[in-house]
Amino acid sequence: MTISVRFAGMGGQGIIFSGIALARGISLYEKRGGKDLYAIQTQSYGPEARGGSSKCDVKISESENFYPFVEIPNYLILMSQPAYERFIDVTNEDTVVVLDEDAVESRPDIRYYDIAATRKAEEMGKRIVANVVMLGAFVEISGIVSKRSILKALCDVAPKGTEPLNKKAFELGTALGKDAINAD
Repeated sequence: MTISVRFAGMGGQGIIFSGIALARGISLYEKRGGKDLYAIQTQSYGPEARGGSSKCDVKISESENFYPFVEIPNYLILMSQPAYERFIDVTNEDTVVVLDEDAVESRPDIRYYDIAATRKAEEMGKRIVANVVMLGAFVEISGIVSKRSILKALCDVAPKGTEPLNKKAFELGTALGKDAINAD
């Protein structure tokens, strides 16, 4: 079993943070059939501090020896229209796409889920947690990692004092993911 995930958006959206939290949750806190899972996280971003392109890939395996780079992701999480335009063609009919419905105008002709991540984060009064809302939705939609593992990882990587906010955003995302699955 090897699963690949790509998060993509713009700098400042927390794309890399989401990938780090996913990889950490899987590699430190998740087991499958009593066995450890392994995760490799890679990232790339433009030279701009905010507003440039940002991409974070996570590859997950039951084996500790595997090719670390994502060629065609099993899951593609998109948080901007430029990210959609750049990465939608690097998919196949089995790729599942999770879109921030207010930030991505286009829709693919493969399986996808719309998540109101930015809008719901703004309703919480903290647009900055839209990435955590998307992470929660992805965890619910994919079922590849437990919520418990990701919540532990979020506590590890989030700035101290933001744990309650991140937990609330993550739980909102899992609820949105569940709604998206039920609407499918």
